[in-house]
Amino acid sequence: MQLEVLLQRLAIQSRRTRIALVSLVFLFVAGLLSTPFYKSRSHPHFPEEDYTYPAAPHHGAIMQDRPKRVAIIGAGASGSAAAFFMRRAGRIMEQRIGVLEGRLLGEIVVFDREDYVGGRSTTVYPHSDTRARPVELGASIFVEANRHMIKAAKLFNLTTINPDFGEAGIGIWDGREFLFTTSTSLSWFSSWWDAFGALRRYGIMSPYRSSSAVNALLAKFATLYDPLFVSEKGVARSIEAFTERVGLGQELTMRRGQDWALGNGMGQEWMGEIMEGSTRCNYAANMDDIHALGAGVSMATGGAKAIEGGNWQVFEGMLKHSKALLQLGTEVTDILPLTSGTGAPLFQVRTNSSSVDDDMPFDQIFYASPWYSSPKDLGFRGLSSHLLQPIPFVPLSMLEDVLTRSSRQKYVHLHVTLLTTSRPHPLPSFFGLSDDTIVPTTILTTGITSRSESAHPPPRFQSITWHGETFPGSGEYVVKIFSMTYVKDRILRNLIGEEPTWLLRKEWSSYPVLRPISTYAPVEPVKGLQYLAALEPWVST
Repeated sequence: MQLEVLLQRLAIQSRRTRIALVSLVFLFVAGLLSTPFYKSRSHPHFPEEDYTYPAAPHHGAIMQDRPKRVAIIGAGASGSAAAFFMRRAGRIMEQRIGVLEGRLLGEIVVFDREDYVGGRSTTVYPHSDTRARPVELGASIFVEANRHMIKAAKLFNLTTINPDFGEAGIGIWDGREFLFTTSTSLSWFSSWWDAFGALRRYGIMSPYRSSSAVNALLAKFATLYDPLFVSEKGVARSIEAFTERVGLGQELTMRRGQDWALGNGMGQEWMGEIMEGSTRCNYAANMDDIHALGAGVSMATGGAKAIEGGNWQVFEGMLKHSKALLQLGTEVTDILPLTSGTGAPLFQVRTNSSSVDDDMPFDQIFYASPWYSSPKDLGFRGLSSHLLQPIPFVPLSMLEDVLTRSSRQKYVHLHVTLLTTSRPHPLPSFFGLSDDTIVPTTILTTGITSRSESAHPPPRFQSITWHGETFPGSGEYVVKIFSMTYVKDRILRNLIGEEPTWLLRKEWSSYPVLRPISTYAPVEPVKGLQYLAALEPWVST
């Protein structure tokens, strides 16, 4: 979400400067360009304190004969949050009916086949030196509108920092030339010059209309944090019902981002350069391919923050707060529904670990991982015959007579290349520029030119970002490259003019392909099993 920095670079930075300029029209236009999304007057307001639900009879809880045991498969964002909020709700209920903690909600066991917490939010250390500043491999930032992340950071006493990219300029590259660049230095003059350049290229109204449209989406998202709204609406039994009730359903998910932007009055250049630069960086998708909600979320960059030391610490804090039993490096190989005397669901979870007691049953399972990517390619044989609704993510081996391979949710196969170099900027020659050119250190890309001109080569990467020094004053800089293909060593040398001092490559299924969609996987494919990743094709943050 480097767009936050771009918009801030277009900002008016001082009242004195405004007075010094005499054109009222230019002041108005620059003001439109200068207002970052997070400072908009229409930005949703979040109350300081949580609403407290009124006490009510809880006959089911009072009559419960033993503590419930819960399994969560996946220690990423959704699995950790499920453990955190479930434990918090359990404690409130236990207090209300006057029983000891753990009487209603007992053991929460969290399984993850990886040996770390955080899922797609994970950090690495340059040179494998833990004294160096950690670098995010994936989820680098979160935004002000993500209220749970903001509050969790405060609850766990984590330090938030501003993203360190874009400080030496931002450029939009189309594979052949830079379509737009900001200044590579910070000053009041450069900010005004950037605003003037953006005005000339993108016009008066595109930034304003973009901000208004995105803030309208954020206002709808804000209702999800309103306990009165959630209480009145009740439980949503499907993703389709959930998304429609907040006004973020098919109107946005069945529409392409490109059509949504142009339909809201944004110009072709703004849509194809600024917005596509953001969607290609955040979701590796072009505006003619991503759905409108995904495009809008990519632009919701207001108040971008990161956790010092890594965002994964939020999820670690959630798991610690929930007192969950962590089973890391443990792969779930099967889930077996059991028969209970009361008819309530029970499950046996089998794993590849001999240290885990597979015989103790669970009352509830939260599946917080993409269904297709785990050992279900072998099939959860014990579970498959109990599915109340087919899961589109299920491999062909499970439901050969129901599904086709094309119906499974696809995930972006992303290449992340991390390196360190003594160069503070990319080499100009890499972009066909003269040697005296100072190239921006944050480079976003667009494929709009290559789509309109068949002879025009598309960009070879999604984004390139310089992320500051490995150690303060070291003169060694961290560079992160997102691409859809392997970046050869020769290309890296051409980019920085030397051999990297450190190099790390990572390939992974980074996030869902957010193409237009109308139907989703079931949230409860088996009674007692909640499939959390069913939400991901709607939007992944």
